[in-house]
Amino acid sequence: MGDVDIERERKFQETYKRIQNAPLYKRKLSNYPVDGMGLDQIQALPLTTKQELRDAGTFGHLAVDMKEIAQYHESTGTTGVPSASWFTQKDLQTGGRQLKECGVRMTSEDLVLIRFPYAMALPAFLMQQAAWQSGAGVIPASGRTVVTPYPRVLSFLKNLSVTVMAGLPREMELLAEAARLRGAEPSEEFPDLRAICVAGELMSDKRRSHIEKLWNVPVFNMYGSTETGNIATMCEHGNMHIVEQDFFVEVLNEDGSASVDQGERGFATITTLSHQGSPLLRYFNEDIISVEHDICHCGRAGAKLVHYGRSQDRIHFGGITLDAFDIQEAVYSLTPVPDAWRLVEQENGVYFLLDSHDARQWSEENIRSFLSSRLQVPVTVEITTMIDRVALIDNTPSVKPVYIRKMK
Repeated sequence: MGDVDIERERKFQETYKRIQNAPLYKRKLSNYPVDGMGLDQIQALPLTTKQELRDAGTFGHLAVDMKEIAQYHESTGTTGVPSASWFTQKDLQTGGRQLKECGVRMTSEDLVLIRFPYAMALPAFLMQQAAWQSGAGVIPASGRTVVTPYPRVLSFLKNLSVTVMAGLPREMELLAEAARLRGAEPSEEFPDLRAICVAGELMSDKRRSHIEKLWNVPVFNMYGSTETGNIATMCEHGNMHIVEQDFFVEVLNEDGSASVDQGERGFATITTLSHQGSPLLRYFNEDIISVEHDICHCGRAGAKLVHYGRSQDRIHFGGITLDAFDIQEAVYSLTPVPDAWRLVEQENGVYFLLDSHDARQWSEENIRSFLSSRLQVPVTVEITTMIDRVALIDNTPSVKPVYIRKMK
């Protein structure tokens, strides 16, 4: 057993003991031995489901005293009731270290514009930690707020000579469209920008290539969740590597009863090895992933992870199974790539809504034929308007209320 394996084993045993302070795990593990449990026995331990976390409530998997908590977060709840997550100061620092593993390699020369939402979501705070730990400066240009509309963010990028931008992939697409609407070419307008970091949404290979083309800089993806922190980061060669000093990742079949073969798609099951506030044991998070233990030219030891989307977004049609990754790969292969799109599942196939500022290049019949051929399911298409482009370039930020009005 190597030094890394010994360290992971030590961390697991510490986590396994600490996790039993949480009410949820005190119940779940009541029939399991407290001592002597190692990583080689982990498959004998019960899974933790999303529903269990929700049913356990806000404090259900809190494993430390409240006086140790520095920050509380919740998932966005896009696919159900939000899940709670607790972070100590050490957890936040660990999260920053996890993002520092990213191939962007921030330094004190960087100025990082963070476009992740700063309300309840986790990525903005971990990205901020990673920047600070690298000596970089931060511009907290939060998304989903009226304080920093898209034109104001574009002004920050140019006037402050931002070198790294971080946010949801969709924000990168909308910012590029806002720049175009203002007569700027994002691939040329921001010469100081050298990299983009994204997280919080599925990022297929074609989508990443599209955003790289929009901005003319490399895009680095990160995979994690509010409940776990950041599990994997993308290297310079486009591979996402698991941060194995902090996570033990299993890939299981649909009922969680057995592992799938290496490289095969399965259900992510995450055990946190470093999280103090609300650690998780075999968290069956309903994401579809694959894991391969390939050697990468970047030199990172962590296994390669590919994220294919959430199981709730899987579409079954006859003998065809489509993950969100497969759908993204098809949509982002269109020419031009849509500025906005949506798929609606129907009994007789799938229905696409597509929006592009350059829609005159499209033919509904050609798009229908292309997507149907790629996805192997019947496709219908509607070319429409989905983005409010007037609102996108509205640069009116919210202002503080005026309580006293003076005479002029």
